[in-house]
Amino acid sequence: MWRRLLVVLAVLGVALWCSAPPAQAGASVFRAALTTNPPTLDPYMSSSTVTRQIAIYLFETLVTFGENYELIPQLAESWDVSKDRLTYTFKLRKGVKFHNGKTLTAEDVKASFLRYKDSPHTGGRFKAVTSVDVLDEGTLRFVLGQNITFLVNLAMPIPFFGVTPKDIAEKYGKNEIRGADLVGTGPYKLLEWKSDVHVALGRFADYVPDARFKDATGFGGKRTAVMDEVRLMPAPEAASRMAGLETGEFDYAEALPVNAYDRLKANPAITPHVIKPKWAVLMELNHAEPPMNNVKFKQALVAALDMDEVMKAVTAGKKEFYRTQPSVFFPEQKVFYSEAGAQVYNKKDLAKVQRLLKEVGYSNQPIVYLANRDFDWMYKCALSVSQQWQAAGVNAKLEFYDWPSQIEKAKTLKGWHINQTGWSPRFDPSQLASSLRSGQIGAYNYKNPEMDKLLDAVNLGAPTEERQEVWNKIQQLIWDDVAVIRVGDYFELEATRANVKGYTPFYVTPRFWNVRKE
Repeated sequence: MWRRLLVVLAVLGVALWCSAPPAQAGASVFRAALTTNPPTLDPYMSSSTVTRQIAIYLFETLVTFGENYELIPQLAESWDVSKDRLTYTFKLRKGVKFHNGKTLTAEDVKASFLRYKDSPHTGGRFKAVTSVDVLDEGTLRFVLGQNITFLVNLAMPIPFFGVTPKDIAEKYGKNEIRGADLVGTGPYKLLEWKSDVHVALGRFADYVPDARFKDATGFGGKRTAVMDEVRLMPAPEAASRMAGLETGEFDYAEALPVNAYDRLKANPAITPHVIKPKWAVLMELNHAEPPMNNVKFKQALVAALDMDEVMKAVTAGKKEFYRTQPSVFFPEQKVFYSEAGAQVYNKKDLAKVQRLLKEVGYSNQPIVYLANRDFDWMYKCALSVSQQWQAAGVNAKLEFYDWPSQIEKAKTLKGWHINQTGWSPRFDPSQLASSLRSGQIGAYNYKNPEMDKLLDAVNLGAPTEERQEVWNKIQQLIWDDVAVIRVGDYFELEATRANVKGYTPFYVTPRFWNVRKE
């Protein structure tokens, strides 16, 4: 009863600041089924996927990522970088309007950044910024105390640096922006948020698409709000998303079961899409838990695996939904894709396994493997991997938890050896520090001074070519040390109604700008 009352109160609380009327007759409305509710629409207050999925319609940033995960401008017209890479001066696009009618100025960007840099979700990645100076109405300067990958950090979508008016940024400070104050410069503005029902977005009439681009690209480019209204609707059950798509209740549905692919392809009213890339399927290791503290044992684990067989188990053998390759960055991420480590990746060799196990004195002690059934692809990966390890002479012992409990167990760093997980696409090597640097909780006792030095080097704001060379060394060391075990690439199924035109999948953010219904 209390839970029901709290839900009612929460909905009423949201409704107090929602103001959207029902869609007008004749208005074009796009209905998209997402997997969950957003915890907030303030992009600074959450690192959740669904917050970004919605906030990116409302807000824009200085620089963002294009289709090939390259840096592109958005609100920035241009920028200059000093020779020592400690001073960044931005010129803003002229005539950009906020949803409340105000014109974007450098003061808005400064106030938004000062709020953004203090968000607990940025992980302190802007500590090097010593000052932000407004030079004139359309120009501002960032001064750094040390060389960092500043532009990349500004473009990171988690959390998302959405620019808001100065008065709103200063009004809320470290608190969550709500209701009518969720004002940005994006192609859509907030109409209404009804928890468990929808987030309704309306076309922003004063939005001017970025004419520097021929079309939309990545998170930016020439974004055009074609539909009058976009409704992002939570539908947690995959069966509900499927049913709504097939009946026409939804124009789009995300995260559909892979085994529904053939059924959707056979339906002329539906167009299935494969999100590629989506997840890197991998295992994290507790490097201090014997025998995992011996690199030869970890190398034996790699040599025991046929990665293609694992990925076939994960995807029911559907080739459209998996790929085996050794790179942390996906082939679509052209900047940092690397084949370093290919000499040991997916090279099953049971004779090598037996030799290495003998050298480390392994005597069949249990290897505790944390897994879950919440994510079907993780569950199937753990089953296949453990079976292959058992067949190779490694006594893998699966322990199943719900996903939150599995994460908490892994954080204890005690009583386990293997943690089944997956990594979404990383946009830059700087994001890997939390998984590879000595002393980081997400590195799970992995320590290598050489890796720390390489991470320091790749995280400098150096030219891309120099950073690429350093990254190749990092990836090779990942495989040499077996810092993690990367299995393969898992792609996800989503779909639109066949009358939806102009939609293309990208990362984990469905993009409904430049999209129409016929």
